[in-house]
Amino acid sequence: MKWILNMDIKYNKTYIISNIFLIFFDSIGFLVPILIGYLVDSVTIYNDYSKLLYITITIIIFVIFKTVGAYLSVIKLDMTVNRMVCSLREKCYKNLNRLDYYFFEHKKRGELMTNFTLDLNQIKTHVAYNIKTIGAIVISFGCSLAYLLTINIPFTIILLTPGVLVGITSYKFLKKASLEHEKARNLAANSNEFISDNIEANKIVKTFTLEQDEIEKMKEVNKLWVNKNIDIALMESKFYMQVDFLSYLMNIIFLLVGGILFIYNQITMGELIIFNAYLYNLRAPFTRLSGLLNSVQRYKVSKARIDSLINAKPKIVLNGQEHIDNLLVPIVFKNVHIVYDKKIILENLNLQINPYETIAFIGKVGSGKSSIVNMLLGFITPKSGEILINGKNYLDYDIKDIRKKIGYVAQQAFLFSDSIYNNIKYGNTNLNKEEAMRYASIACCDYIEKLPYEIDTLIGERGVGLSGGEKQRLSLARAIAVCPDILLLDDITSALDIETEEKINESINNLMYKSTKIIIASKIVSVKNADRIYVLDEGKVIESGTHEELLKQKGYYYELYKIQKGE
Repeated sequence: MKWILNMDIKYNKTYIISNIFLIFFDSIGFLVPILIGYLVDSVTIYNDYSKLLYITITIIIFVIFKTVGAYLSVIKLDMTVNRMVCSLREKCYKNLNRLDYYFFEHKKRGELMTNFTLDLNQIKTHVAYNIKTIGAIVISFGCSLAYLLTINIPFTIILLTPGVLVGITSYKFLKKASLEHEKARNLAANSNEFISDNIEANKIVKTFTLEQDEIEKMKEVNKLWVNKNIDIALMESKFYMQVDFLSYLMNIIFLLVGGILFIYNQITMGELIIFNAYLYNLRAPFTRLSGLLNSVQRYKVSKARIDSLINAKPKIVLNGQEHIDNLLVPIVFKNVHIVYDKKIILENLNLQINPYETIAFIGKVGSGKSSIVNMLLGFITPKSGEILINGKNYLDYDIKDIRKKIGYVAQQAFLFSDSIYNNIKYGNTNLNKEEAMRYASIACCDYIEKLPYEIDTLIGERGVGLSGGEKQRLSLARAIAVCPDILLLDDITSALDIETEEKINESINNLMYKSTKIIIASKIVSVKNADRIYVLDEGKVIESGTHEELLKQKGYYYELYKIQKGE
């Protein structure tokens, strides 16, 4: 309960009051059998018909009061619970955005999607239904038991004897159910992950004509999840069968013992009717609570997962407080050493990037080029050494200030399922359509004018309506539209033809505003105009200089140049 109330404090008062009223209106139903019993005894024993109309009207008014009160309380509770779960969803998403690159590299998407769907729905069910239902059952049981004990103590105790056996059975079941629900939830997450991967890799699957193979794999994944749920269903059915048998044993005891007591005038007809009516309230903790507690077990599994997400902490702590308004300053890498998952990525990197320079990094795949970009953006941090911006360690600055001044184009272009215009202005919301088209033109997005709705064309999920090169150029337009101090380009021309690549390189070199440019590339044509080129191999700088200087060294860069020229 404490965890639920901590979900959002501003809804606590309304939530508690709604639950109290709902439990109250659900529980006071135990008074109706008392009125009916009193009415029956008044007529059958005392032949007093004067109270018949009075008590009947009282019962009708009472039932209307109870029904309307419960209805209004349910509406208020449901509204409050929806707001609480909405707030919890936002809380999860907010923390998700605080987490770093490392978290997303090691967390499955299917697991995260299960957090936001299955887990939150299970929590909603518990908060909206389980708590108030359990409260109503317990109070109704307590009130009914107390009243029955005033009528006939031995009869009441005899009726409760099957409850002991139900309690033992429930304890054994719930102990096993928690583990099984955890397994079922993990299998659901695996299924979500498999589907997510296959949706994204749809073209690859079709290219290799492996649709049927993927369908068979899906069947296996789905089968594991279904079989686990069938096992749980069988386990629950067996449990409920035992509980039902023991609870209905109370009916048999009621008929036998109650009949004998009535025959020997130890109990009146009205009291017998009250016992019969309260039989449901006495049985409820053993029948309904067992099912509710099973749902509580599911809630506990989901709560643990959501708790884990909310309390997840970034591995990289970026808590710099100093503000910086301009990155057109010297940036110095001083003995920078990067280790990721115990693997050395960069070793002893020393270099200086001056304002307005164009610096390029080239090398084999896995040589550490992209790590420089990730490091500047704060996605990874040096294990040793430091990066100095204007003479201060860049970790002392507010990382948001640094990122706002950087225009980043990733190697794998990502676009939002929105219009081209909204994608271009994503980092600069004040951009009008005319300005957006100007930046699109710089990025060689000439294809926009040929689209049905031009800049307002919706591009589909992740830009599915565009080719790889078109997506890459659009992401470049988005980056340069923020007029950054530093333009980070991570191998952006890999999906472009030579003619378009040369046009883009020319446009980047002649931007309408001054900026420092850092280019990661695998092709020499993208870096040859840079002021300084660094050649990386296995995390180390093995050569550096201008294009002409590197050719004269006749090292790795020279050999790569010859290969790419076809010599």
